[in-house]
Amino acid sequence: MGRINLLDPLLSSRIAAGEVIERPQSILRELLDNALDAGADEIRVSIDGGGIDRLSVFDNGGGISREDLALIGQRHATSKIHTQDDLYDIHTLGFRGEALYSIGAVSRLTIATYSEETKEGSTLVIDNGRREDITPSSPDRGTSVTAENLFADIPARRAFLKRPSSEAALCRQLLVSKALAFPSVRFVFVSDGAIRLDWPKCTSLKERVMYLYRTEGIADADVDELEAEGEGFRISIIAGNSSVKRSDRKEIRVYVNNRPVDEYSIVQAVTYGYGEMLPGGSFPYAAVFINDAPEMVDFNIHPAKREVKIRNRAEIHHAITSALQNGLKRKIPEITPVQKEFYLDNTKRTDTLFSEERSGKTFSYSPSHHRVSESQVAERINTEYREKDSAWLEKAKALQKERETRRNEDQKETEKQPEERHSLRYIGQAFHLFLIAERDDELYLVDQHAAHERILYDELLSQRTVQNLLVPIEIEMDSIGDEFLQHHAEVYTKLGIMLSRKEDGVWEITALPASCRAIESEIIDFIQSTRIDEKELETKLFAVIACRAAIKAGDDIDRWSAEALLKKVFELEEPACPHGRTFLIKLSEKDLRTMVGRTQ
Repeated sequence: MGRINLLDPLLSSRIAAGEVIERPQSILRELLDNALDAGADEIRVSIDGGGIDRLSVFDNGGGISREDLALIGQRHATSKIHTQDDLYDIHTLGFRGEALYSIGAVSRLTIATYSEETKEGSTLVIDNGRREDITPSSPDRGTSVTAENLFADIPARRAFLKRPSSEAALCRQLLVSKALAFPSVRFVFVSDGAIRLDWPKCTSLKERVMYLYRTEGIADADVDELEAEGEGFRISIIAGNSSVKRSDRKEIRVYVNNRPVDEYSIVQAVTYGYGEMLPGGSFPYAAVFINDAPEMVDFNIHPAKREVKIRNRAEIHHAITSALQNGLKRKIPEITPVQKEFYLDNTKRTDTLFSEERSGKTFSYSPSHHRVSESQVAERINTEYREKDSAWLEKAKALQKERETRRNEDQKETEKQPEERHSLRYIGQAFHLFLIAERDDELYLVDQHAAHERILYDELLSQRTVQNLLVPIEIEMDSIGDEFLQHHAEVYTKLGIMLSRKEDGVWEITALPASCRAIESEIIDFIQSTRIDEKELETKLFAVIACRAAIKAGDDIDRWSAEALLKKVFELEEPACPHGRTFLIKLSEKDLRTMVGRTQ
């Protein structure tokens, strides 16, 4: 008897389904694509048991005719493409014709639909590959697709699923990812009977993306919307500014023709665009929406459609990087007052109450601890004061006069000449690190090392005074470094570092920039270890020089040096060190008064 046999059709269908359906999240991905392709502007997702027990997607799209429903659930049955050429002109999210077939092979699939075209409703059930007859019942509008008891007939696959709570979280993540690209569609997510997400229709991509960013504590003012375009493509970027950052790349989201994709080159373009605006090890919040000509992209790579080939990738990469470099502005961090609560009695709140307030919890207080507004507190204080002091009227008049005098002084201050109003006043040094200065109605704290580092860096770029060395400095290079310098020694020459090859693997430094004379060892280490292009080499070398030569944290600094440094700092367009770290923060007089409870 031969060893080769034909697989049972049901078994082969389940093997094929495993390429498309891995977990409830996979089912949701396919059903959302179908709902969006149907033209729905309201989609409701409901899951039970993390989507393992039951997962339903309701949409108000155009529905499916009974004639088409008879073909649905068969392998490669699709309305999206008809010929081979259609693969290179795809305008829909779905096109492979495998989704419903695969879902029906590993669960009990129920499709109830009402066709706007034929004005008839129908229901189809496919139970783990076994197709039942179509019946004439349906919702009043749109389509409802439900998958129940996932992998019930394949225990080995079911055993690899995560806990229901974890599967539910994955489903929610997928819904968020899909919803960002479709601001004109309302999305509702219900898990075990509780609404977990309800995003209404929006008028712009930024408005939709902010529904996600606000949950991360990001304000609208810290997010910019940038545009770019080229031949055959348009790009919209919703990007956080320099004050918005995280320690990983997870919030660099890329969409190509409304599909969320994993495309490293585009993520790289985003990080290049931010450049040194973010400190090392930090990454931005950014959502990139690319609308490219269908013939320029190919999604027919993997059933999950998370991968894409982009024929004009280089042009798009450049457009994204340029848009970010030209459109993003660095934001100076500000200290803002914490909102305070006032109590009518004199009982102090405990640390426990403060910690609970910060965590966003709700409390129950006794009647003597109820919260009131600041104006109510002032009113009560004034009432008690009048009752206890018979001279309250005279004192009130004196207070009013004092306020009027202060307002007059403020008015005179406002009318001063611009150069007088923008005068800088150095106050002192804190913690042997921060320089404190007052300018207009704002207080600034400046990191002395990072600020001095930036000033030196700019001076190095503009003034390249070179000093010849009486005794050349000899450095040894490995074979790779030796070869690199033979081809790129002129790069160092342009930067004021003169190098000459003495013999194989041995080079001499015959001249250095004047600012490098005290840090020769750092220059040698840099030359021995660096293999980068000319532009990046210049940036990194001067950053190293500036960092080593700058005032250090812990150093004392005299008033004249501090004032000279601060003057140069406030002449900078962007207050950031060569490594991208913002080195000053500010606090307005108004906010400071609010913090200490002085409202006048």
